[in-house]
Amino acid sequence: MKKYQLITNVPPHIRTPGDVSEAMQDVIIALMPAFLISVYFFGLNALFVTGICIISCKMTEFFIRAYLGRPFSLNDRSAVVTGLLLALSLPATTPWWLAALGGLVAIGIAKELFGGLGKNIFNPALFGRTFLYVFTGWYPLIDEYIRPLWWKTLGFSQLLTAKFSENGVIIADLAGRKIDGITAATPLAITRAGSPVFHTLKGYGSLLLGNIGGVLGGSALALLLGAAYLIYKGHIDLKIPGSILITTAILAIAFGKDPIFQILAGGLILGAFFMATDWVTSPITPYGKIIFGIGIGIFTFFVRNYGTRVEGMCTAILHMNVVALFIDRYTQPRYFGG
Repeated sequence: MKKYQLITNVPPHIRTPGDVSEAMQDVIIALMPAFLISVYFFGLNALFVTGICIISCKMTEFFIRAYLGRPFSLNDRSAVVTGLLLALSLPATTPWWLAALGGLVAIGIAKELFGGLGKNIFNPALFGRTFLYVFTGWYPLIDEYIRPLWWKTLGFSQLLTAKFSENGVIIADLAGRKIDGITAATPLAITRAGSPVFHTLKGYGSLLLGNIGGVLGGSALALLLGAAYLIYKGHIDLKIPGSILITTAILAIAFGKDPIFQILAGGLILGAFFMATDWVTSPITPYGKIIFGIGIGIFTFFVRNYGTRVEGMCTAILHMNVVALFIDRYTQPRYFGG
C-alpha cells in the first residue's frame, strides 16, 4: 500500500510569485492616469502638491524607522503609494506645508505608530487627509478649489507677474488688479446649493474627465482605467467597490437623488477602488468584503446628502476600518463539521 506523507508548515500556505514592492508598483501605475490628467487640468500646482506629499511620506518613514531601529522599507514603495493617494485626495491649492504635514501624520501616526506596513488599522492616506480637514485650524486653506484649466484663461504676462495667495491661487497681478474666475465650487457643493448643472450629459462628461473644481483625483474615467488594471493584475476584486457603488445607487433611487451623479461625484470612485480595497485595513472574507462595502456606501450617502459635510467617503472608510477586524471574525466560514 502506497504511503502518503503529511507535511505541515507555518502559513502562508498559498504564495504568489510577486511581492509587496511589485504590488505597490502596480498601484502606482494604476494611479498614473488620474495623476497626469490632474496635472493637465490644474497645472504645476498638481505636480507640486503631489511631489511634496510623496517626499514627506518617504522622509517620515525613513527617519522614524531609523530612530526606532527598524529595518528600512522604502524599497517596498508603500510610502510612495500613500503620498500619491494623499495628494489625489487634496485640492491643487493645498499649501506645501499642509501637504507635508499630511504626509507626516499619514506615515508617522497611521502607519509607523501601529508598527509599520501590515499592522496599521487605518488607511494612512485617508487618516492624513482627515487630520488636515478635521483636526487643524487651517481647514479654509484646503477647502478652496480652483477651476480646471484656470491657467489657460490668463495671459502669459499675467502668469509671469501674478501675486499668489498662501495656498497658491493667483489673486492679483502686480498692479493690484484682482483676477476673478479662478476659484470654483465642487459639484457636490453646487448640487447641495440646489443647482442641477451636473445632472446632464454634459455634466456627466465633466465628472468623467475631471473637468471640475475639486480634489486632484477627480477624473472618474482615469480612476476606472486604473482600477481595471488592478483587477486585471488580481490585486483587487469587485466585492468591496461593487458593494459601495450598488448601495449608493440604490439609496440614491430610493431617496430621489441622481444615482449617476452620486457615483461619479466627489471621491466615491477614488475611495471605492483605491482606498477601501486597501489590503491591510479591509476584510478578507468574501461576505465580509460585501458588508464592508455596504457600510461605506450607506455612511457616505447620508453624510454627503444630509450631513453637515458635502463629502463623507473619507470618514466612512475610516469608520469601517475600525470594524473590519470584527467583520472578518464573524464572517469566517465554518470548518467542516463545525
